[in-house]
Amino acid sequence: MPTHHLDKFLHFSIIIGYHATAMTGNSGFSRFALYGEDNGVIAPEFLHIEPISTRSSRYEWTIRPHTHPGIFQIIFLAQGAGRLVADGVARELNPAGLVAIPSGSVHAFDFAAGAEGWVLSIASALVNELTIGPRAVGRGIGAMRTAAFAPQLPDKAAQRMSWLLAQIAEDFVERGAGNVPESMLATLALLLALGGEYLDSATQRHKVSGGIDARREQLVQRFRALVEQHFRKGWPVPRYADALGTSSPSLSRACLAVVGRSPGDMVLDRVYLEAMRGLTYSAQSVGRIAEDLGFGDPAYFTRFFKLRAGMTPSQFRGARAWLKGQG
Repeated sequence: MPTHHLDKFLHFSIIIGYHATAMTGNSGFSRFALYGEDNGVIAPEFLHIEPISTRSSRYEWTIRPHTHPGIFQIIFLAQGAGRLVADGVARELNPAGLVAIPSGSVHAFDFAAGAEGWVLSIASALVNELTIGPRAVGRGIGAMRTAAFAPQLPDKAAQRMSWLLAQIAEDFVERGAGNVPESMLATLALLLALGGEYLDSATQRHKVSGGIDARREQLVQRFRALVEQHFRKGWPVPRYADALGTSSPSLSRACLAVVGRSPGDMVLDRVYLEAMRGLTYSAQSVGRIAEDLGFGDPAYFTRFFKLRAGMTPSQFRGARAWLKGQG
């Protein structure tokens, strides 16, 4: 793969998001927004891309066990070698290797000195937005709950992934920080679709985790599409289950198996995402945003939001005021 695209980005680092305090859980691994950086509220439009060497070289090419709450990552190794450990499974990495790591997956890398490629980090909320619904692309990659791995893509597939990642990075350099434009969303959607196909083909031969019942995956995808239509209405889980022609326990088992979240939590995740967007990009009052999201009491909305974000809606809005009006 040509490396001239990477050379011009060796010092490139553009981050969209808000960061607060890093955390280390009782398990002993760290939780970062990006490796070595403080964790905090992940904005729904968060995107970051950089060459592998930019961060790995700072840590002697070893990225220790960690996780990224709320962030989905795609790693493409263009040259050199490395070793991935994800969710307790070790894999050797070779040129044209592709890795996808969903939020919450504990992973570590050990790269050979001089290894190069791309690391793309995306808000899980944005991945979900691009991969749900009956006509969405990349549905398989959007439903991942553990890391997926393709040891070496065929030449044509590697060229496509390389070009798409380089295009995303170049767009960032040209546009700077701000909202993700429609053209970049289209490129990102294509990357997720192709990456999902390549990874799905590879994991038929190299399983990173146990298989998930296809019927459960389909049920969860239908549920997510239904949540997208009705999350503002305050539907309880049994009503979603009835609309899907299943029982609440069956829906819960499917959601926990596929995405590791209960149906109720998935609905609240979608409400929280919309709350962040409203606070960031609209001029509506906190009370109006609460009402639009089905909260009868603004005080209850404030408690709901603070529990998830660690700050009040007004504080969140103030911290993100710099994003308003950017295209």
